[in-house]
Amino acid sequence: MVIEGRYLDEILRKLYGELTNSTDTFEASKGKGQDLLGQKIVLKDPRARISATATRGMLISALAEFCWYMSGSADLDFIRFYLKDYPPKDATGSIQEAYGPRLKGTGEFGYNIDQINRVIEKLRKKPDTRRAAITLLESSDLEPSQKEAPCTISLQFIRRRERLHLVAMMRSNDAYLGFPHDVFCFTMIQELVARSLEIRVGDYHHFATSLHLYENDQESVAAYLGEGFQNPVFAMPKMPSGCQMDNLADFLEVERAIRQGKISDARQISLPQYWRDLSLVLLRCADSRYKRGTKVREDNFAQIGDPFYRNFFIKRPQILPKGDAKVLVQDKLDLGEEQSNAN
Repeated sequence: MVIEGRYLDEILRKLYGELTNSTDTFEASKGKGQDLLGQKIVLKDPRARISATATRGMLISALAEFCWYMSGSADLDFIRFYLKDYPPKDATGSIQEAYGPRLKGTGEFGYNIDQINRVIEKLRKKPDTRRAAITLLESSDLEPSQKEAPCTISLQFIRRRERLHLVAMMRSNDAYLGFPHDVFCFTMIQELVARSLEIRVGDYHHFATSLHLYENDQESVAAYLGEGFQNPVFAMPKMPSGCQMDNLADFLEVERAIRQGKISDARQISLPQYWRDLSLVLLRCADSRYKRGTKVREDNFAQIGDPFYRNFFIKRPQILPKGDAKVLVQDKLDLGEEQSNAN
């Protein structure tokens, strides 16, 4: 069965329903769970890449992971600034399975090819090519000596009728923690490539050999489903027209300065509105990390231009099941304390 939807929440509700009823079970080092084998998912509007719910609206963590990838970094301190428990928890320094060096060819761990730029050039020279692919998993990743390996096998970009489609292939995918982050990051890359080619964004196709749900996440899934349907018209603003690679590079420089504490005031950020708004989302998280106080955080965030982002920083009550009782909690999105990615 293909799970298809226009926006992420439509897909998540269908996916979690299928997983809850799945009779395929497994046991891994991270625990027991249920999975769907060879599952295909299609997101019709790749800009509708964020959940509108309190439990799954993971803007900060997903955006931070996107920045980590696009900077070409494998440094755990980078991503743990935003996600303090980013796995593997026992690792330090740089991790070889990180996507950044593989995507951007920064030279770390011997990766020297900017695969994103190569894809763009292939599609410019031959629009109908089927070679516009990025490979993330290599044979060496599967050696017994390797504790971890990329969960993504490849990303393939297909241009048809002046629309850019993306097909992601996953060997393993955690439906609760990993899948929403993957959709966000990969569709952001899809939109970046489409803007560079000056064509429209097409569909996002996601294939997973094992799309799974661990037992210890089942209560969280129940809480998500308990929120009910949210606003279906919940797509991120469009990236500006034209190639955005220079703007992306400037945005990543601002992100680094925010993370290092060199930028603490919204007035220090001079970027096109789309990228400035994303910077202000990250600045709000940094304001909390550096304990700059509520007034500073709110003054900075008041500078954001697009109202779309404000939805993620309103304290919304969640009902989380706990046995037969229900516990009322507040979401922590205003502090950027979201759950880390894991596939």
